[in-house]
Amino acid sequence: MALLIFAVLFGLPILEVAVFLKAADAIGWLNVIFMTILTAVAGTAIIRWQGLAAIRELQRTVADGRPPVAPAVDGVFLLLAAPLMMTPGFVTDTLGFLLLVPPVRHAIARWALGKLKRSMDNGRVTIIRPR
Repeated sequence: MALLIFAVLFGLPILEVAVFLKAADAIGWLNVIFMTILTAVAGTAIIRWQGLAAIRELQRTVADGRPPVAPAVDGVFLLLAAPLMMTPGFVTDTLGFLLLVPPVRHAIARWALGKLKRSMDNGRVTIIRPR
């Protein structure tokens, strides 16, 4: 876990700078700056649109008496996508945009829940419910 945190805190900025330099060589600095601003604006608009849709779906499922699992998962992934989209850089923007694609985030959620279930089955994770 410490290695992952180290990689994110130090490796990601280095990777972002390297991608910026390559992109600037290929398309020019002004285009890189323009694209960075454009992806931030587009990402913000998409997050707002999908966030409002997730809130409406949450309200609908609660009103129907169903557990709001899918809207909650969508909300969590949108909360993760937002800072990625606001961070300047093509790598973080790509990760953020991937989290904005519903089939991608649902696949990630299924993978994570499967991993959690396996950890619970192996006794490595215990979930305690309040009474």
